[in-house]
Amino acid sequence: MLVWNFLKRLAVKTGKTIYQVKHELLSDYLLQELKRPTIKFRAILTL
Repeated sequence: MLVWNFLKRLAVKTGKTIYQVKHELLSDYLLQELKRPTIKFRAILTL
């Protein structure tokens, strides 16, 4: 519920829908993770 209230307030301030705000935030997060991942992965080869 806390997140929904945050999204609602942000949507009202920016004049967008809650779903537009959510999509933009998730899109920004995904791009950031693709550019600089917070969790590093290492390939392990097993034969």
